[in-house]
Amino acid sequence: MGNSLPAMGGIRRKFMAKNLRGTVSGADLLEKEQEEKVIEWDTLFRRNWDIYAEFYLGIGLKPYQREALHEIGTSDVFFWRAGRGGAKSFITALAAICKLMLYPNCWIVVTASTIDQANKIVEDKILSELVKKLSPYLLYLYEKQWLVITKPQDGYKIENTLNNSVLRVLAPVESSRGVRSNFTIYDEVAIMKKASIDQIFDGMLYPRQPVFLNNNPEYVNNPRWLEESKAIYLTSSKYKYQWWYGLWKECVKGWFDDKKTVFNVFASDFFDNIDNGLKTWGDYRRAKKTTEEFAFRMEYLNEAIGENESAYFTIQQFKENQTLEKAFVPPTNIEVITQTVPYNPLKSEDEVRLICVDYAFANTVKGAGRKANDNTIIICMSLHWKENHFERHVDYIQGWEGSDSTGAVNRIRELYWDYQADYIVDDQQSGGEVIYNLFTQPWEHPERGRAWNSHGFTISDKTEYVSAVAIDSKIEDYKMRTVDPHAIPCIVPVKGSSTLNDIVWKEMRRQLEYGNVKFLIDTKDFEETLVDSGEYFKMTSEQYGIACAPYNHTEELIKEAVNLKAEFKQDKVRLSEPLNGTKDRIVALAYGNYIATLIENRWNKDLAQDEFDIDSIQLVW
Repeated sequence: MGNSLPAMGGIRRKFMAKNLRGTVSGADLLEKEQEEKVIEWDTLFRRNWDIYAEFYLGIGLKPYQREALHEIGTSDVFFWRAGRGGAKSFITALAAICKLMLYPNCWIVVTASTIDQANKIVEDKILSELVKKLSPYLLYLYEKQWLVITKPQDGYKIENTLNNSVLRVLAPVESSRGVRSNFTIYDEVAIMKKASIDQIFDGMLYPRQPVFLNNNPEYVNNPRWLEESKAIYLTSSKYKYQWWYGLWKECVKGWFDDKKTVFNVFASDFFDNIDNGLKTWGDYRRAKKTTEEFAFRMEYLNEAIGENESAYFTIQQFKENQTLEKAFVPPTNIEVITQTVPYNPLKSEDEVRLICVDYAFANTVKGAGRKANDNTIIICMSLHWKENHFERHVDYIQGWEGSDSTGAVNRIRELYWDYQADYIVDDQQSGGEVIYNLFTQPWEHPERGRAWNSHGFTISDKTEYVSAVAIDSKIEDYKMRTVDPHAIPCIVPVKGSSTLNDIVWKEMRRQLEYGNVKFLIDTKDFEETLVDSGEYFKMTSEQYGIACAPYNHTEELIKEAVNLKAEFKQDKVRLSEPLNGTKDRIVALAYGNYIATLIENRWNKDLAQDEFDIDSIQLVW
């Protein structure tokens, strides 16, 4: 399209000269032939917003953008799922302008999870791009103040003074009630609260009231001329368990079989952006390397993340319990020696702390074609007493090179003292017994000196816990193999079996369903807190990596868990990882969680025995 104004300039100038604010009756201003031409053009444009945008507004579109804009114009409900950089906000902003220009007395509402997010559609897309950069016609209207953009309060307002149509940006708050809308745009609907949409915005939708319906008895009460309101939903993909996915499925279903309401759905991913010149393969490779896997699949590949059909755990069980903002921060040796250890929450009297471990060795391979589990996983988990149960907090996760067994043992020793742990729960399968021998030996720390307890560790003296996960003959064997006569009794060695693992996995799922296991927040959210607090700018790259590591491990734990496939045999569950997958983190957590339940049961029994019994009192006179 050229930059000249459209050929309909003569008619438009008559509109402008009279400063029309409603529908033109046509009889006194236009000849009959001109009126018919206006009706023909107007009908063409209203049925084809893509033609109006390119031919009249002078805005060039990519083929998929043209299709999306056309479908928005013909839909009652339109849902667009698009990966990052897919121009969905741009096209929807253009759709809002088409509605604003083509339909007199129209009310348009734009909303999002925050007012700032919704304002970006007006600031960045409508004003900066459509008006000031891409459309000479819109710029002309804006300069003549026939297209008026203001910000009376928190949200923008756009008025078309030629036809009395208005666009408003509204926040999802109670004060937005009472506004009417014929055309509502929900930006990033997946992160909006469903209650806000149901209670505030759905009730706004209202058919447009053209002037001719009031002035001409021929059209009154004729359903042919009643216009349906429009709802436009935009989002990048998120998790399947969230409410937006049910709305997406309903829209897809409506597209297939609804005969009364016009549903349309649209989807695009990063490859569409590359194909249309909006992104490059370099952008793709960079994003894949620097973005967490789940985030990459959702935001770039436009994949809604959920568990497989035979999954034992669900993403919802984990994501809804990622509430811990601050991980435990292990002190460095220098910080211990100089007594400048970082702040960590003090251990309370009714708190128990566990170190949960799943060992890996250099020769540990899961089978032909499977990925070697080359990292020992160490989890710090605190148990917080809540009336009659322990709430489990996964405070810290660390990996250690599987070929360095001695280094892993020494690191666990450090964490035991730094974390003020009560028990070490470790998996004795696949070489764990050799590790036990190392634990029982005294060890002088080469750097901490006097600030170090050199005693070895041995099997816990809490027989009730140990006997639940190890047979009696092994318990005696563990005691006999202890080297240090003053070893600290804190190890709960878990010897897995099909029966025990069945109990462990069921207990893990039970606690997750109760919402009783809390995890660290997403790495992305943690990074935002670092930036907001200013700590990010004080960190070296190494410090930043160390700070993010436990949050990264938490995301890996969740991926391991939801990818496990459940198989049932004789009422026992067996979980297996996919090809090239691992389950080290979830195994360590599950064993620790089971021991937490045993401790919880003991505490409840002790509390029951300590309760006041009036019948047991003997009065002495």
